[in-house]
Amino acid sequence: MHKPNKKSSQLSIPKASAPQQKGNGQHGSLLSVHQQKEISKFREEKVMFSYYFLDTAHEAFNCGGGIGVNWFLQLFDNLREISKLNRNEFVVQQRNHYDVHSHDFENTAYHYADRLPEGYFEQLSEDQCLQFRLSSSGGRVHGFMIENTFYVLWLDPHHNMYPDQRFGGLQFFNAPLTPYQELQIELEEWKKKHADLASLLDELTAPGA
Repeated sequence: MHKPNKKSSQLSIPKASAPQQKGNGQHGSLLSVHQQKEISKFREEKVMFSYYFLDTAHEAFNCGGGIGVNWFLQLFDNLREISKLNRNEFVVQQRNHYDVHSHDFENTAYHYADRLPEGYFEQLSEDQCLQFRLSSSGGRVHGFMIENTFYVLWLDPHHNMYPDQRFGGLQFFNAPLTPYQELQIELEEWKKKHADLASLLDELTAPGA
């Protein structure tokens, strides 16, 4: 039986090379030119939004309570404007305008770990779990940011993440109905009216009536 050559079967791990020195004796960057270009490109990329983890079934963040179309218009106006910014502009330069900051989960009414799939929250750092406001009293958007993508988790028009008596404290509402559900309810109402009228007609046309 042929025995494998030990030398050929061993993995060869390349030795790490020291950063190249510049002409003045200073060390250059640890990153390659390609890596530096990729990072520079990333810094210029605009903020994007993902709704993969959006949770509208949560009792505190289902957007119930008759918040109305105007709130959603305000939401989309803000998302549009934020999409024109890169990460640094959004998180740092516009911090005061959007009040972008991480969560203090010891003082929140709810925790991301309760809703994200098991093992996901542990992969997030504290400065990745962010919130931003739509206006001083217009509620907030909660999620987490990886690179330049903001993953929306909860829409919070009632400030339920940090309940405040100025905004009515912790508030719960039934989730708003979809257009299909509204039509179903309307259809059932018409069916009942039809059945009542049919019953009345039978009474009026019955023999001896």
